[in-house]
Amino acid sequence: MTGHDVVVPGGHVYHVVLSVPKSDGTLGDGTWRELVEQAVEHMGFGPDADGAGGCRWVAVHHGQSIEGNDHVHLLVNLVRGDGTIADLYRDFPRWRAWCLAVEERLGLTRTSPLGAGRKSTSRAELERATTAGTDRQRLTQLVAEAASAANGEAGFLARLDRGGVLYKPHVSGGRLAGYTVALAPEDGHGELLWFGGSTLRRDLSLPRLRARWDEPSPSSHDFVLRLWNKEAANPVGEPSLHNSWREVERVLARAETAIGEEIGDDPDRWSYIVGDTAELVVVLARFDPEPHNLHRVADHLARAAQLERHQRRRRPLQPGIALPLLVGAARVAATCKSPTPVVLAAVLLLVLKVIDILLAVADRHRIRRQHGLRGSARQQLDTARAALAGHPVVSSQLDLDNTRTADWREARQAPTAQTDTAQRPTAPVANRLDQRPAVYGSPASTPRGRSR
Repeated sequence: MTGHDVVVPGGHVYHVVLSVPKSDGTLGDGTWRELVEQAVEHMGFGPDADGAGGCRWVAVHHGQSIEGNDHVHLLVNLVRGDGTIADLYRDFPRWRAWCLAVEERLGLTRTSPLGAGRKSTSRAELERATTAGTDRQRLTQLVAEAASAANGEAGFLARLDRGGVLYKPHVSGGRLAGYTVALAPEDGHGELLWFGGSTLRRDLSLPRLRARWDEPSPSSHDFVLRLWNKEAANPVGEPSLHNSWREVERVLARAETAIGEEIGDDPDRWSYIVGDTAELVVVLARFDPEPHNLHRVADHLARAAQLERHQRRRRPLQPGIALPLLVGAARVAATCKSPTPVVLAAVLLLVLKVIDILLAVADRHRIRRQHGLRGSARQQLDTARAALAGHPVVSSQLDLDNTRTADWREARQAPTAQTDTAQRPTAPVANRLDQRPAVYGSPASTPRGRSR
């Protein structure tokens, strides 16, 4: 550096990318300039109280990435004007605190606090990213769908095979302790990117998955390991599409009735029910011609179900009624034929009702104050609700129900009495579902700071 004989380990240029997802649109040059200036001040790169010693920096607004994310690149010279070096101690947590504050202030999609969500996307993944999303995102969807539809380890592996997912076991102390998955490059070339189940999402780790199923007994451990290594024929064949969507609706209606009563003030059970609802949505996304909407809903539900890194969620000693019903609904749906748009809308409206109940429970003063339900979990559930209400088939049905509700109320207030019961207007479906407004909360996404 000219004028300063300073050596900075790792280099004196600090590079950060700030971005918002496609769903947030573009923020514009003015907003980005204001945000960057605030970030520089927040991170301590600005001048001292006397106006001297600030870091030189430059920001470039690149616009939208290949995935539609509006973003800027910030480059900072870590050698300050007075020759000292900027303090980078715990820079990432400081970036996270700033991002969360910006999300709240601008109404962007909330991300979970540090340690509560999924790991960030690596440079290797970004280089392989396409408009279909990164390998991590696609794998999360495929693995979550396989886990939700399966009722055991063999069924899980069979569904991974059908989804084109490569997998290999992780053995520790002679026991199967975990697994990694990958997608083959589309062009058949390039290095495989392997991900552990827990790095996709913490609830996709092998111990968490086995908690849903019957964990293999010692006598069957060797056989299960051979299945993972593809040294034995998988006894689970192609699923027969024998179930009906009417059964899915019936099971969901029963679950809806039980959820509010069963949760009470138990945040652990609340989190499990939110997580199982996410898995059901993952399965339903397979039947959607444009599944990205439901994948977004499932993603926010899964984040709402996550706990802080230092917390542990106790599995309910008594499963109750709602949890088995939600799991059962996902497995029944996985063996149904493709539904018509009307049938899909009916099922999604029931899911919307389940989310409404979970929101009502989260708003209970007692469960939030005494049991520490994360505020960000409530925000993620809010965003999931808004995204589902905005789904084309759901919003169309909600609009239709709104019209029917207005007609029904108008007919009831009419001065002329109706004696013919066959001609009396019937209450629309939305009335019976205690309909909420079509948009709840603020759908959006948040800037994510990343250091070098």
